[in-house]
Amino acid sequence: MKPGTVKIGARDVVWRIINFVVAALWIVAAAFHFVDKTFQSAMPGIFLLVVGAASIVCEFYRPSAILHNCYFMWNFMGRGICKIGCVAMGYRTINYVVSGFSWFFGLLYIILWFTSFSLFPVANSGLGY
Repeated sequence: MKPGTVKIGARDVVWRIINFVVAALWIVAAAFHFVDKTFQSAMPGIFLLVVGAASIVCEFYRPSAILHNCYFMWNFMGRGICKIGCVAMGYRTINYVVSGFSWFFGLLYIILWFTSFSLFPVANSGLGY
């Protein structure tokens, strides 16, 4: 395997799909932020677009710098806090739906932090933690 590529186990597919869907919803919500054509509306859109795109890219490729410096994203608590923090503010229905998904899966990840489960990237990161 090339350095940085991700080996996906059978039980990891569910979490990867959830992460991919939530990140894709962030990108969709970001697109709706640009409809108003105001700076105040565009800033959350840019944030959601960057975070959503980075989340999707990191599901398939993990540079070693990100693995070392953003280790909090490779456990349930870090992912949960990130998903709760990426709320798609706005007055459209899509923003409320995306925020609901983010909060739901963020809280689910935080609850899973207190169980005996381990999240996929730690086992596959090759860092030896």
